[in-house]
Amino acid sequence: MAKDRVIRQDQLDRLFTAALEAAIGRVEKDGHFHPLVFELRYNGAIQAIVLLETGEVNDERGPVERLFDLLRPRAQCGTIYGVAIALLHSSSAVLEVQVRAANYSSDIRVPFTMETTGVFKRKRRINLGEFSHRPARNNLFGTPA
Repeated sequence: MAKDRVIRQDQLDRLFTAALEAAIGRVEKDGHFHPLVFELRYNGAIQAIVLLETGEVNDERGPVERLFDLLRPRAQCGTIYGVAIALLHSSSAVLEVQVRAANYSSDIRVPFTMETTGVFKRKRRINLGEFSHRPARNNLFGTPA
């Protein structure tokens, strides 16, 4: 059962860092991105994944809730020990990484500023602000925040 699998702080750090670095890279390259999903697998590997919804989409639920629905069976059967989902809140210039594991559940927010240079070949550079986090409901592994 997922509650028995505890991940260490160094694994949480690697999972969070993978998601944050990918989010920064996507913003610097394209200026936006869809949610990015990273799994910590049972063997300790961190893997970026793409999920394809093939069923009917319930628009009452947001994309992150639907991602959790698709990931939950993988967490319950022990395929994954942790997940980090990176989101962009472009209107407030904040990157958010939602990290979930059986023994950890937090949303980490990182404000940023972006410098844009170049006329023909645009370059973006992200400057991160102060990180903040808040405990979150663990809607993936089913343990309380």
